[in-house]
Amino acid sequence: MNKIITQLNGGLGNQFFQYAVAKAIAINNNLELSFDINELISYTFRGYDLNNFNIEENFACDDEITQLKRKRVFKRTYFKEKRGKFMPEVLKIKNSAYLQGFWQSEKYFKTVSDVIRKDFTFKNLDFIKNQPILDEIKQTNAVSISVRCKDYIENPETAKVHNVCSMQYYKDAIQYMKKNVENPIFYIFSDDIEWVKENFKFDEPVVLPNTSNWQEDLYFMQNCKHNIVANSSFSWWAAWLNQNPDKIVVAPKKWYTDIAKVDYKSVVPGNWVKIRV
Repeated sequence: MNKIITQLNGGLGNQFFQYAVAKAIAINNNLELSFDINELISYTFRGYDLNNFNIEENFACDDEITQLKRKRVFKRTYFKEKRGKFMPEVLKIKNSAYLQGFWQSEKYFKTVSDVIRKDFTFKNLDFIKNQPILDEIKQTNAVSISVRCKDYIENPETAKVHNVCSMQYYKDAIQYMKKNVENPIFYIFSDDIEWVKENFKFDEPVVLPNTSNWQEDLYFMQNCKHNIVANSSFSWWAAWLNQNPDKIVVAPKKWYTDIAKVDYKSVVPGNWVKIRV
């Protein structure tokens, strides 16, 4: 059977994108989907996290990977993303191919959105430790605020590519929500909540949920009615997986630093509200 192999690397949000683009191609062309996790195993500090979800899970062997990454004269089987640029030719893949990139655009998988949402449901909810907060989120006009900061500050290489969204961005996003949402309640989620407490001063009352793991963060955010996302793929997916049909999502207008030279025009979906960072 013909096969589409996608390289997985980076954190969960990146793995979601890498899975979604390959799954769309697989569905549309009756291909088997497999993962190359060598990069995760060998080079990154991230782990393989897709096993928490109801995905199609197959792992490619090294021979298959080598075969598809080989340069060919007449038949292209290796597709490498070009600095974030949307590549429509990827959607024309009909036979076996290898994908390498981050593929941060719903344009790659929008036609199979229902399947992707189903695949990205948790296998179980045993990770929930703070049920009262989740109940509160579900019963109110909850708005999640995602603040990604830890590696954006501490890791010099990451900082070259991403900046922490400014306090002004969050203030503007909150004001937008207040104008468009009745009685919003704001919940802040962060990879470094202590840093947020020390550096961010919100004019409105906010709730800092006492979450205990990334699974809770993701699940709680996607259960909020509306979302204010950071320039991170993790919060992007929390908002995208939010199934409120009337949701409002506010996102940074600028996703990467200028020095990164990454094309981010297709990252934020067209129906999300873009605000300057």
